[in-house]
Amino acid sequence: MKQLQGLFLSTYCLLAFFWAGGTASYAAEEKTVRIATLSDYPPYGFYKDNRGPPFSEVLVPPGSDADSFQGYSWDIVRESFHAQGYTIELVITHWARAMASVREGNVDLLYPTGMNTERLGYFSYSESPVNDAAFLVYVNQGTKIEWQGLASLDGMTIGMVRGYNFGDEWGEQEGISKYPLNSIEQGFRMLQRGRLDGFAGYETNWDYVLKEIGLQGQFDKLPEFGASREYVVGLKTNPDAERLLRDFDAGFQAIKESGDYQRIVARWR
Repeated sequence: MKQLQGLFLSTYCLLAFFWAGGTASYAAEEKTVRIATLSDYPPYGFYKDNRGPPFSEVLVPPGSDADSFQGYSWDIVRESFHAQGYTIELVITHWARAMASVREGNVDLLYPTGMNTERLGYFSYSESPVNDAAFLVYVNQGTKIEWQGLASLDGMTIGMVRGYNFGDEWGEQEGISKYPLNSIEQGFRMLQRGRLDGFAGYETNWDYVLKEIGLQGQFDKLPEFGASREYVVGLKTNPDAERLLRDFDAGFQAIKESGDYQRIVARWR
């Protein structure tokens, strides 16, 4: 009887060992990345009804999508990480909070992020961009500004959404009164009422918002004064950031080879 009990005990321990090993192996294979992005950056990322909460978190396993959030850049980031087997914890918020989240270590990565000298000091960047941004200033029709570059705006009040990147040249312009704004729509409404001399923006995004709020064709654009590709970034002090960014780059190449990238571009063209 004791021999039989010993056999049962040995068999149970062996099964428990293999079960525990299998569970540990499965857990080791699970990959999760926590990413912050913007709630109001159409067509690159925005709520489907344009009225989502100012802050939300969504869990997006491979093969699934966020129910209420969409956009070109979100499709690129989601498909790239899913191609590498990652579940995404997506944090959707406004820019200042998104920046604070990554800098305080509450998220692993942030997108879409332009490149300038200041940010290169503390961010590591993906090699693959998620979208482009062309910088220009919107003005009321009939403006008397004679464009000779950014120096033409000296002494004027130009609106800009808080925290947005317009390149080093813009940052060096001390003669421009840069008026901070909370949203793209707010900037256009203030420009329309004559409270701003101009509104600095990203052409694709700003044009999309104009169409959505019914003001398309109401403003003129000054010539482009710069451009930037935007990327996925992580803090240089985050030990996981480089690995996650390289996995994103590998996933980006995978979706280009599979044809999924071309499908995303066609969807948002």
